[in-house]
Amino acid sequence: MRFSTLKIAWRNLGRNRRRTLLGVSAIALGQFTLITVNGLNAGYFESMLRIVTGPLIGHVQVHQRGWREERAVDQYIDNLGRAESEIKTLPEVQSVSARIFSPALGAAGEPGREPAEAEMAMVVGVDVPVENREGGILASLPAEDLPGPGSVVLGKVLAQRLKLTPGKTVAVIGQDADGFPVSNIFLVKSLVKGGNEIVSRLGIVMPLKEAQDFLVLPDKAHEIVILGNDYRKAGELADRIKSLPGLKDAEILTWKEAFPVIVRMIGMKTWTDLIFLAILFIAAAAGIANTMMMSTFERTREFGMLLALGTRPGRLVRMITLESVILGLVGVAVGSILGAAVVYLTSQTGIDYGALSGIRGQEINFQGLTLSYIVYPKLEFRNVLFGVGAVMVTAFLASFWPAFLAARLEPTEAVRA
Repeated sequence: MRFSTLKIAWRNLGRNRRRTLLGVSAIALGQFTLITVNGLNAGYFESMLRIVTGPLIGHVQVHQRGWREERAVDQYIDNLGRAESEIKTLPEVQSVSARIFSPALGAAGEPGREPAEAEMAMVVGVDVPVENREGGILASLPAEDLPGPGSVVLGKVLAQRLKLTPGKTVAVIGQDADGFPVSNIFLVKSLVKGGNEIVSRLGIVMPLKEAQDFLVLPDKAHEIVILGNDYRKAGELADRIKSLPGLKDAEILTWKEAFPVIVRMIGMKTWTDLIFLAILFIAAAAGIANTMMMSTFERTREFGMLLALGTRPGRLVRMITLESVILGLVGVAVGSILGAAVVYLTSQTGIDYGALSGIRGQEINFQGLTLSYIVYPKLEFRNVLFGVGAVMVTAFLASFWPAFLAARLEPTEAVRA
């Protein structure tokens, strides 16, 4: 390819600047839309994935068969210590935490006094150090506000219904695994509004040992949450856990099996990416094809003179193709810069979908999880490359017909046109 051909192609785009600008704008708008929308989706689904595969849900969950459907207090995992020890022997396991869930009644109460009107609640026994990590049930609490012996943390919604604040006491009434009534009074250490709707609305969260003693569940739990080295290898980890002798009768689920609806939502991102990539194809095709067809028809006489002077048809084809490619590259570059800038800026500040929609609050409850309305977009460089590739393919395809027409011109007829 001669440098003069490239130079001529570049100059030709400047002949009708308005038309060239419209073509560039169409391509830039398509690329801008691709990057910004996919950046929003990437940020939203990454946030969702972080919640689903974090300490709250884990990579693998262990329960007694049928517990997820009935949530009965007597459907527990026995010999908890042995089960946890066996799981911890696996090299890919990072952490293991057990939980207890039991329905109960909670009421504002003081020692020596009858408790006030009771509300439905849920006793939640947890491994406090594990749940205090990022993504855990107690992640938002400082060390001094964590539950301990004789103290609990209340979900904010439950605390509001019971009119309780930190420093007061709550009376808890439930039943143990044998069906006998149990009750006790606990100090309210703090309030929590975590990523779990059950905890926020009903939770009376206490240390696992405290819950085991209160519900007479020694060395037992209802759920074991396991975090591995990589959430993408949860299936392999689950298979290894199933082979452990202490868990041969347990129900063992990966995060995908435990929350299939969330997994399907995350899978929608691929389709969204493809839809906006198709929009970019259409925008690029419209912008390039229109510009090149009009340019070719306007220059029929010029092409005829070039052919009469000895220019080979192949050089005309290369020149028109180069014009299309340059037009596409300029448009995709402008769209990429603008899109990347918007995604970067909003990734620092976040976008509050709740405020934009006129919804009060910053969280939404879905499938028992608390998701934030605030989304922090994420720039995926692959979307930039997909856009560039799409525009290049479109540029070659859109230039084919104008280039074919120019190459087939008869010099004498074209000069007289």
